[in-house]
Parts: sequence; C-alpha cells; structure tokens
Amino acid sequence: MEKPIEHQEAPEPERRRSFIDLVLGAVVALLFAGAVTVAAVLAFDVNPAAPVVVVVAAIAGGSYAARRVEEPALEAAAIGLIVGGLVALLFLPLFDVA
Repeated sequence: MEKPIEHQEAPEPERRRSFIDLVLGAVVALLFAGAVTVAAVLAFDVNPAAPVVVVVAAIAGGSYAARRVEEPALEAAAIGLIVGGLVALLFLPLFDVA
C-alpha cells in the first residue's frame, strides 16, 4: 500500500546577492585560497609529499562543500579552497625534492 504524498513546501525564492555580498565573498575566498597555498608551502618541511596531500584535500573538500552548502559565505570559502588548491598545485614544480 502506497503512502499518500504529503504536502511539500515550495522552495524559497533565491535571494539576489548584493554588491556587498559579492565583495565579502571574494574576500573570504581569497583568505581561504591564501591559507591553502601557505599550508601547502609550509607542509613541505614536514614531508616532501605533504603539499600534494594538502592540494588534493583542499580541492576535494572545496568541491564537496560547494555542492552541499547554501550559505553564501560558506560557498565562497569552498570556492576559495578550490582556487587555493589550484594555485598551490602551480607551485609544486618549484619544490626541490632532491
């Protein structure tokens, strides 16, 4: 016996983001991108493979979070993780592993 479909609430209309929201989101994204890049550079002192772990974790975590969160600040942080991982990835050839 099938259950009757209960009343489903309509999704809330998406709020348009103001200019201030965009600026603050960009600042949050830049902070997270910088933090990931610095973490990858500092992790090299621990182990030569550590920057790769930091980059993969940042890109994977940011990608997962960007799909799951609804809050603009958290979405900006997730985008910052992805961008920071990609920037740190560009620095990997500069590390001397010899």
